[in-house]
Amino acid sequence: MARFRPSPPLQLAGAHVSNEQLFAAAFENAPYAMALIGANGGIAQCNRNLCRMLGFSRSELCALTAGDIVHPDDVETEREQRTRLAAADIGRYDLVQRFVRKDLRTIWARVSVSAIRGSSPEAAFFVAQLEPVPPHNCSEADANGAWYAQLGEATLAAIHEIGNSLTPLMVNTEMLVEQSNSDEISQSAHGIFKAARRIAFALRRLRRVQDPQLVAYVGENRMLDLRIVAPGASRDSDSSEAGAA
Repeated sequence: MARFRPSPPLQLAGAHVSNEQLFAAAFENAPYAMALIGANGGIAQCNRNLCRMLGFSRSELCALTAGDIVHPDDVETEREQRTRLAAADIGRYDLVQRFVRKDLRTIWARVSVSAIRGSSPEAAFFVAQLEPVPPHNCSEADANGAWYAQLGEATLAAIHEIGNSLTPLMVNTEMLVEQSNSDEISQSAHGIFKAARRIAFALRRLRRVQDPQLVAYVGENRMLDLRIVAPGASRDSDSSEAGAA
């Protein structure tokens, strides 16, 4: 069986789309985390939701086995059920178990697994679908804590991505302000730079983490201090810009 490959957005109108493309796109864009697992337990393919859920890149996950991402205390149970499924003793199985992210944090998920069989009765591949669930047998307060932890993780990830986008934006607009011979372009660039600074201040208030290395290097000779201003001066600068806006 050919391995699935992530496919570009499909142009369905007026274009012929093969079944293989449709199935590959359905797998990649499924609302749940999914993996295609080989008979030997190796992860043959995974979709973007599984990568996001476990914190691995696609290539990193495809270099692992199912046992590598399952919590050590749950490995035997998962392997036993997969063996029974491979032997066709059961048609599928569902488990609520722990998985280990790349950052070594443990998460709980409901995993549903079915088998793909070729001409022989032995399973050629397993299709696994994972859905995050609150920690098993925990109180409502613990479940809420887990939800807030996931929210905090998503917030930090968003801050990181926005910060990465702000770095080249601010450096390039600053260069335009300094080097442009056109007053109109220079004024527009200055406006963009001020807006980006305001976003950077907002991100700093969200994060509230003392990061010892808040400097990003762009090119050989230019660098951008992501703090923009000293911690004690951020409020004053922000309020002065707000008054000038």
